Amino acid sequence: MISSRYLQAENCVVEAVKNNIVNLNFNLVMEIQVIKNELINCCLNDNSKQFIPYLLSKKVKTGMPNKTRFYSFFKSMLKCAKQNSIGIWTLKIEKTNWNDGQNTLAYNFYDERHKYARLTLMVTEKNGQILFETMPF
Repeated sequence: MISSRYLQAENCVVEAVKNNIVNLNFNLVMEIQVIKNELINCCLNDNSKQFIPYLLSKKVKTGMPNKTRFYSFFKSMLKCAKQNSIGIWTLKIEKTNWNDGQNTLAYNFYDERHKYARLTLMVTEKNGQILFETMPF
């Protein structure tokens, strides 16, 4: 016989999963490549919310004072860029001289019509960590 406490706990877990509030410890298993892939996926699919658990990793640093401000700015930049785009986005990763070229790549997202990138993110890998910076325009 299953106790009522066990059933209550199981129902809480199911509810937490349904509401996406389960706090998984991504810090132990998350690799930088996985974080970069998720960043790309959330930009291409216009779903900034799916990047939150990866942003909270200890391996991730941002150019903003804190990760909450980075996420807020990133979310609004992504929303505005998608609204001003035509067609499907493509990604072009380019080397740059940002931060004196210290392993910094520009992730440029282009739409089907415009000549210039709709969204640019600067990604720097250093000492097992990854730094994300947004371009203001």
